[in-house]
Amino acid sequence: MSYGVAVNQLDTAGGVQIQQSQSFFRVQGEPVVRIGDLVAAHGSPPHSPPPPMVEGSAWYRVAGIAVSRREHKASCGHATTGRPWYRLSE
Repeated sequence: MSYGVAVNQLDTAGGVQIQQSQSFFRVQGEPVVRIGDLVAAHGSPPHSPPPPMVEGSAWYRVAGIAVSRREHKASCGHATTGRPWYRLSE
């Protein structure tokens, strides 16, 4: 199966992907999401602090940290969306 890579500001895991730990590897002008990158607070009551991504690709890394793709989860348990045309096979 292949799944779309998650991108800051364009994809969501319950809330929008808001904070990236790198700025040089971009898709559609925004950084790709990696393990540790934050998701906007969401839910009722909202998560505090914002949850980080905790799942990433077993083989696709940027600066040594696994890149998240569609269906990878944040610590809150929500799975992220991903770009439909930039796919990672797992």
